[in-house]
Amino acid sequence: MKLEVNLKLNETQSIKAEFDAINIQEAVLQAGSLLAYDGQCEKCGDTNVTLQTRVAGEGKYKYTEFVCQGCNAKRQMGEYRDGSGFFLKPWEDAYVKDAAPQQ
Repeated sequence: MKLEVNLKLNETQSIKAEFDAINIQEAVLQAGSLLAYDGQCEKCGDTNVTLQTRVAGEGKYKYTEFVCQGCNAKRQMGEYRDGSGFFLKPWEDAYVKDAAPQQ
């Protein structure tokens, strides 16, 4: 069973992904993070969002995330421990290196 997902990220970017699985449940599990994306930033409502992967820990860790171009908030894809698919984590405010800690 193949499941094809076409996802419009913003006005100029879209992605197409194909998932191959033994049945529809497994295909949806694999494609879950893309299927759950609603097309806009939860923090500011902007629809100009991109998809990126960044590497940390000298290549040991990879983080794939939706990034809002309006407020720089991020929404990471978490990976199931058994490697069967991904899920979306909540939107997080933009990281500001020199920000004072919250009291």
